[in-house]
Amino acid sequence: MSQNVPAVGFIGKAARLGERISLVCLFVIVGLVFGQLVLRNLFSVTYASVDELARLAHIYLVYLLVPLAFIEGLHVNIDLVTNCAPVKLKFLLDIFVTLMMGAFALIFLISDYQFMVRSGNVPTPAMQMPNYLFFSGAYLGMALLLLAACQKLIFQLRHRP
Repeated sequence: MSQNVPAVGFIGKAARLGERISLVCLFVIVGLVFGQLVLRNLFSVTYASVDELARLAHIYLVYLLVPLAFIEGLHVNIDLVTNCAPVKLKFLLDIFVTLMMGAFALIFLISDYQFMVRSGNVPTPAMQMPNYLFFSGAYLGMALLLLAACQKLIFQLRHRP
């Protein structure tokens, strides 16, 4: 559908770092869940902090991959309309999608900020970690998505058909 922005510069390097962190988080999740199963089934022992740590790793896994998926066009695309559209309409649709992704990231960050003002210091049940720290992966991912959308918009405008 659209031209992909080269994953270079600060945003590209940050997105690649997010990919590496997400890969580590995947292994952490698998290890924690497997370890919890072994402890529960063989020793009848369970730790709530292990489940909470796995949820933390899951937040980082998901949100740190979003910017890279957007930059490289790896997200789900429904291109029924764009395949049949003329070049100028494809360009306008690409611009629209990029603007909507940037708007989504901005709205997410604003609403999350408003939520964290009220409950950012509330600790998580098991690890007693403040909410603002527990959800920091979501902030980082959405802030990087906003920057990536801005970079992609500039790239699209410079390389218009």
